[in-house]
Amino acid sequence: MTKKHHILLYGALGLALLVALITAYDRYTAAEQSRLYLEDSYTQRRLEAQENLQSMALKLGKAPVVSDMRSYVEILSGVSRQAASAADALSALPVSHASMGHTVKFLNQLSDYALMLSLQAASGKAPDAQAIRTLGELKSRCILLSGDLATSEAEQWSRENLFYAPAQDADNGMDYPSMIYDGAFSDARHRGTPKALGKQQITQEEAIRLAREFVGADRVVSAEAGASTGGAIECFGVTLTLGDGTVLNADVTRQGGKMLWIMPEKANFEPRLTLEECRESALSFLHSRGYGEMEANHYQVYDGLAVINFVAVQDGVLLYPDLVKVQVRMDTGEMVGLESNNYLMNHEKRPAFAPKMSEAQARAQVSPRLTVSSMRLCVIPYRDRERLCWEAAGWYNDTEYRVYLDADTGEEAEVLQMVDSDSGRLAA
Repeated sequence: MTKKHHILLYGALGLALLVALITAYDRYTAAEQSRLYLEDSYTQRRLEAQENLQSMALKLGKAPVVSDMRSYVEILSGVSRQAASAADALSALPVSHASMGHTVKFLNQLSDYALMLSLQAASGKAPDAQAIRTLGELKSRCILLSGDLATSEAEQWSRENLFYAPAQDADNGMDYPSMIYDGAFSDARHRGTPKALGKQQITQEEAIRLAREFVGADRVVSAEAGASTGGAIECFGVTLTLGDGTVLNADVTRQGGKMLWIMPEKANFEPRLTLEECRESALSFLHSRGYGEMEANHYQVYDGLAVINFVAVQDGVLLYPDLVKVQVRMDTGEMVGLESNNYLMNHEKRPAFAPKMSEAQARAQVSPRLTVSSMRLCVIPYRDRERLCWEAAGWYNDTEYRVYLDADTGEEAEVLQMVDSDSGRLAA
């Protein structure tokens, strides 16, 4: 073979090798992309199942303390739908057939059982004592399964003690997370015309002055214009630098010059004050800024901040739509954060409250399984309007609940479970 032929042969072999390498790399890349896609899909399915299990646990926990048939139907039909959805999500996870069979079977049985109870409730038959006990067992099992999904990969999820077996210990001595919401009725009306702004229009310069005065002129070293925002409540942005170097970003409403939002750029304070001291400091701050009578409701603690939800009070009646959240430093008790969207959207003086049902009549409507500790009138958001309700606070099986009964009709409008965690006290 001539030298020329050798060169051509080696060239052809090199080209073939290059093509093979490129092809192999393309296949590897495609396979890697497929693997990542599958992993993302599995993660999404796992999270979907976990969210459904958490939500079902909350619904099942509320079932014993409701008394209205419509509430039973809503809760149980919701459990049935979510159990079926969780079963579908888990069926897509790559775990052993044996272990998955137990879990999917449990969820399908739960779906069928909840649907049956829902249909019975729709016909006027409330769950009996045995059904209530069974719902409690099912709640514990949902918490257990949700906790396992939150702490382990789906491939490791094959322990037999996780699957439904009524004779087994419901929680294995372990604590698992619950779904926590942002305070009672924090999803009040956010659309339409704000009720607490007034009519006066302000300028950017006035916004800077108002923000400085709101935070406390003696605390502020410098204040300058920030980014403006639109939406239902248009605002001027203001950036405030405090004497200790803390930077606060604030939004001041163009209409009325009200403080909509304040947030510290960084938060990592040494918690030296008690929650009660922070609550009193926040309440004093709100009063000094003209918010009138307010009452602390829920709270969270993180990064040395106490985040406390306050609701307005009128004639002793809680106005849940009129919510203000205050962030307080737990080292100094000073306000460094505020969110008042709900308050500005909803706050106004309501007409005189005249419930058709007395407190005694409302108390008689509450489930006998709930040991009622207090009753009071309140206003809660309901779709695009408000409802005057009796709030029945009480306990069932060492868990606190709040049941809301329409003060005119006695209809059960809402049931909330109080959730205590390391980070705070909220409602679910």
